Amino acid sequence: MSDGPEEKRRGPRRRVLKGAIVAYNDRRSTMPCFVRDISDTGARLRMDCSMSPPDTFLLIIRLDGIEVDCEVVWRKQPELAVAFVSPPRKVSPKRAQIVAALVQDAKPSLRRKPKPITP
Repeated sequence: MSDGPEEKRRGPRRRVLKGAIVAYNDRRSTMPCFVRDISDTGARLRMDCSMSPPDTFLLIIRLDGIEVDCEVVWRKQPELAVAFVSPPRKVSPKRAQIVAALVQDAKPSLRRKPKPITP
C-alpha cells in the first residue's frame, strides 16, 4: 500500500458520486463513504468519518446493488483508492435510482401563471 495517488491504473475510471458502505469484521462494523470514481478494477472513495478503514473490506454500493471485496492501494485523508480483489457481486438494490428531467414537458397545469409586473 502506498501513501499517494501516483499508482498506475489498470483501467479507465468513470467519475461518479454515490453513497456506499465500507463493511468489515464479518459485516459487524460499517462506515459510510462516497464513491468518487470507479472502474472495472477499483475505485476512489471519500470517507465520511475520521476513522480509517482496514486494509481489506467489503464495499457495498446499495444504489447499484453491488458488493465487492477491496484492498486499499493508497490513502490520503479523507480519500483512499481501492483495488477490487474479486469480481463485483450483484445483489438486489435497496432503493431505485430515480432521475428527473431538468426541463419539464409543456403539459397543462392547474397552477396560475404569474402576472407580469407593470410600472
